[in-house]
Amino acid sequence: MNTRLNNILKALAGLLLLGCTETSFALQPGSERMLLIAKGDVPWQSLSPEEQRELKGYRGNWKNYDTEKQNRIRDGAKRYMRLPPDRKEIIKQQRKHYRDLSPAEQKRLRDEYQRNRR
Repeated sequence: MNTRLNNILKALAGLLLLGCTETSFALQPGSERMLLIAKGDVPWQSLSPEEQRELKGYRGNWKNYDTEKQNRIRDGAKRYMRLPPDRKEIIKQQRKHYRDLSPAEQKRLRDEYQRNRR
């Protein structure tokens, strides 16, 4: 299958996932959104208002992330939104503590986390 046809089919699949309300905007020629859909990426505008609020720190770089990373971030936000308020507060405190660490300490923790994930 040629590349152009393949991209069109990916875009149409993306439109089906986004729903009919997004169709007119996504089909505008030259639209950055059309390129994101063709790549399979998740357009920022397709996130729910709640997801956008939780992920606001990622907005500036969202389109630079590959689809897999966008979906991992989005899934994490969905899990976070389902947590009870007391657990959310604990996570906020942990994030604050992490931000207060030196870059070397942050790297050590990231490396340790990666080792323990395997």
